Amino acid sequence: MADVLSVLRQYNIQKKEIVVKGDEVIFGEFSWPKNVKTNYVVWGTGKEGQPREYYTLDSILFLLNNVHLSHPVYVRRAATENIPVVRRPDRKDLLGYLNGEASTSASIDRSAPLEIGLQRSTQVKRAADEVLAEAKKPRIEDEECVRLDKERLAARLEGHKEGIVQTEQIRSLSEAMSVEKIAAIKAKIMAKKRSTIKTDLDDDITALKQRSFVDAEVDVTRDIVSRERVWRTRTTILQSTGKNFSKNIFAILQSVKAREEGRAPEQRPAPNAAPVIPHINEIYEASFIRFSKGKITCK
Repeated sequence: MADVLSVLRQYNIQKKEIVVKGDEVIFGEFSWPKNVKTNYVVWGTGKEGQPREYYTLDSILFLLNNVHLSHPVYVRRAATENIPVVRRPDRKDLLGYLNGEASTSASIDRSAPLEIGLQRSTQVKRAADEVLAEAKKPRIEDEECVRLDKERLAARLEGHKEGIVQTEQIRSLSEAMSVEKIAAIKAKIMAKKRSTIKTDLDDDITALKQRSFVDAEVDVTRDIVSRERVWRTRTTILQSTGKNFSKNIFAILQSVKAREEGRAPEQRPAPNAAPVIPHINEIYEASFIRFSKGKITCK
């Protein structure tokens, strides 16, 4: 369980809200009384056999709320409100610890008895308050829908009023039109009714005929398909004993083969002719003729 000084330091660093309600200081789910003692030792106490004194939660919280004041002004205001003051030698060290500048302090007594805070059901209470506040809020969407419904209703009523016929303006049909015109209108209405009824009746009869024809055709087709028997297939036809397809097929294959073999071979370029080397006998005869001619000349 964390001590009240550590919780106060955490809330001060994270800038969380600290609620003071009467004689109680609330830190989220936990609360401590204002006069609860922390484990921060008051400067000058606990020496030479004197008992140690500790700052209360109320005095440290008052220092945090008035940290912007100079020390003399802070002391006067604390005396006015009857709150114990934080002594000047402890002021800098305590503020450094509470602001997160130092992780610990030499004046913190780890062996001091800790006051356990009271656990509060603040989350449930806060959730209920938020739900109640949300229910009390006027909903903009609902107001907009109500306004639009009212406008539509007013427009309908206005249109209905415009369509109301005034009884003073009602006159007899015989006074407004002649007898011939009234008879012509009646004849036109009756002719229109007859044509409309006849067209609808013809459409119904045609649809009925088409439906009955389709149903009959489906029944006949189903009956024919149920009686069909597979008698011949591709395999059975090719294996017929009355015909021999091998001659025709082999003849076609032979003609294709002959056509492929009868094509002229491709003309390839002739290789370069090798140089002609004279025969050894020809070389010997030529040299002998030259020798004979030289011998005759010498004689």
